[in-house]
Amino acid sequence: MTMPATRCFEDVRVGEALPALEFPATLTALVTYAGATWDFHRYHYDPDFVVESGMKAPFMDGQMAGALIARLLMQWGGPDAFLRRLSFRLRGMVFAGETIILRGAVSGTAIEEGRGLVLCTFDIVKADGTEVLREAQAALELPRRTA
Repeated sequence: MTMPATRCFEDVRVGEALPALEFPATLTALVTYAGATWDFHRYHYDPDFVVESGMKAPFMDGQMAGALIARLLMQWGGPDAFLRRLSFRLRGMVFAGETIILRGAVSGTAIEEGRGLVLCTFDIVKADGTEVLREAQAALELPRRTA
């Protein structure tokens, strides 16, 4: 894996789109995330249990959406980026076998205590266009060329 170049605060422009991230929510991905976060609720990995409970398939843990947003931000910002804030509210469920698309853009910039913060908003939709999350907010600190 090639590390991205360090992005500097001064190079970011309001309105700049972040690269979209397409993520297939496979059962393997859901189980892997559940194991990594010690969330072993059967809703995330047991198809029979989930169907008996009235759902169509195991579903993605809501915090996985935040992890994917963080992944996108850190890949875009580079190795010297630091995620300072993230807030979101899910609007729909993601089931095993569905693909989601994360889209983000720079909505503003700010200097706080000498730190260069890039403010971003994000949406997540399923491949069929169904909304999963909208208007998530994040603040990513990027290094500054001038202090």
